[in-house]
Amino acid sequence: MTPPADTPSPAHAGLLGRARAELRVFPRQFWLLSGGFFVLLMGIDMCFPFETTYLHDRLGYSMTTIGLLLGVPLLAALPFYIIDGAITDRYGRKPGMVVGICAVMGLYVTLAFAGALWQIAIAVSVEAAFGWALFLTGSNAMIADLVPFERRAEAYSITRVALHVGMIVGPLLAAVILAADETYRWLFLTGVSICAAFVVIVLTLFRETLPREARTGESLQVTLRGYATVMRDRRFLAFCAVALLPLYAFGQIWSIFPVMLRNAHDVSPRTWGLVIAFYAVSVAVFQYPMIRWLQRRDHMKLMAVASAFIGLGLGGAVLVPWGVATFACVFLLGQGALLLLPISSTVSAELAPVALRGRYMGTWTLVQMTGYALGPTFGGMAMDRLGERGAALLIIACGLTGAALYWILARRFRAADAAAGSAAGAATAQPIAGDAPLSAPPVA
Repeated sequence: MTPPADTPSPAHAGLLGRARAELRVFPRQFWLLSGGFFVLLMGIDMCFPFETTYLHDRLGYSMTTIGLLLGVPLLAALPFYIIDGAITDRYGRKPGMVVGICAVMGLYVTLAFAGALWQIAIAVSVEAAFGWALFLTGSNAMIADLVPFERRAEAYSITRVALHVGMIVGPLLAAVILAADETYRWLFLTGVSICAAFVVIVLTLFRETLPREARTGESLQVTLRGYATVMRDRRFLAFCAVALLPLYAFGQIWSIFPVMLRNAHDVSPRTWGLVIAFYAVSVAVFQYPMIRWLQRRDHMKLMAVASAFIGLGLGGAVLVPWGVATFACVFLLGQGALLLLPISSTVSAELAPVALRGRYMGTWTLVQMTGYALGPTFGGMAMDRLGERGAALLIIACGLTGAALYWILARRFRAADAAAGSAAGAATAQPIAGDAPLSAPPVA
């Protein structure tokens, strides 16, 4: 007897069953958060990649001024990132996420209407202290609350896929809006409206995930004292210190890089939107399968590869002739980014005790935003003094130096784990007050 035409074959049914099982590994709220990332980044990336060209081409500010405008507030806001981590441990993940996105919305409303540099500087400063950084701390902690440690690298990579799909759609929508309105005002206001939709999603559909053992009822001042434990974690501090090198390069993607491409290859804002869309596609397509394939490899070695790819991809895109070689470099940059961000968040979560998870993620956010601040601050200066080619060579040097240092850390951490395991009579050492070993046994 012939089965009905719409009956799936056994092989197909087995594949669907495995897919459903994989989906059920992650809770419903995780998928809501991933969908929210898409909505949020669609709104943000309608605006964020065009901030520099708006300030430089439309308002006429120099690259040094723009670099200082975007970088100095990030550096000045660094102490607030410590508070951001304490806020997410004391008051919860949801409040931090909502306040963070509202600060981002305030920045783009200001860019749409402000007529003076000081007004923009205030909005940039508020967003630097309580905007994306606070959202990132809260959302990273929420993912760690929702997902068991053995699946966290996959979870962070899935949210990065959703994020990069939003990054694909956002610039494409921006190109349409800029074709109709070259003042950028409607671009910024449309982005604000989409971000507001994400705030509604969080307020109405999300539950608070702050673990019960973290709900101590202690004051914010007492919560801040928990950072003493973070500062004694030498593995975590070494990991964070080296991360500043690739983050210096990564922090220039949205600020200095578009102007470097314009000077080197005469890239227009609309073409820049297509470059960013290609970058986002290269990450979104390979993010999950790549992390799934590599998740059991040594995390420090993966960070080394990420640092090298980011430096070579970003700097190379400026140095090579415009065309296929440029997009090959952008693709390499995307592969570095898809490793850097989920792996670094995974390492931070693995090393963190449950009660201090927000503070560990807050410290990592501090490091991440410091790198972002160093990028435009010194990248703009390097470009004005060395030209786009000299600035590109500096980016490559930072990426390769970071790769070398992470490779050294991988060997030292492996040796330390082996020594500790031998002393304890076990095959592998346990991490410092965390959930799991810093990295799984290497596959190769």
